[in-house]
Amino acid sequence: MDDLNAAYADTVRAVAASVRDVNDGEWGARDWLRLVVDFESLSEDGGAPRTSSISFAIAREGDGPLEKVAFRLSPEAKAGFAQIGRIMHAQKGQDWTTSTLVVERDGQYDFQFAYTAPYRLSGNLNDTRYRDYLERYKAETGTP
Repeated sequence: MDDLNAAYADTVRAVAASVRDVNDGEWGARDWLRLVVDFESLSEDGGAPRTSSISFAIAREGDGPLEKVAFRLSPEAKAGFAQIGRIMHAQKGQDWTTSTLVVERDGQYDFQFAYTAPYRLSGNLNDTRYRDYLERYKAETGTP
């Protein structure tokens, strides 16, 4: 496995290990079905990049209703995104500004990268782009 694919796999594992550190309340007995991370990174003046992230799980407890549960990324997960950025910079000579990761319960994952101005780090602090994600997930999967 090359360095970039290893960094992808390590980051996915670190994100999945982060899911129990919820922003509000306790994880409890939930099982996650999908993890979503929107990670922004902006390098300025050669210093350490500023970062911002949104991370949440589509989850449910037993046969209960689906929920969108926000969680905190661990330092290992954040370091994973930074490592991916370093490897990609070395390969392509440019820095991505946003990485969106979607991880499915069966282990499949997809990283998408953007090179445009990052949304939150450009001053849009009230990011509502994922507000209706639970409804979009239900429509996409046909889950009630």
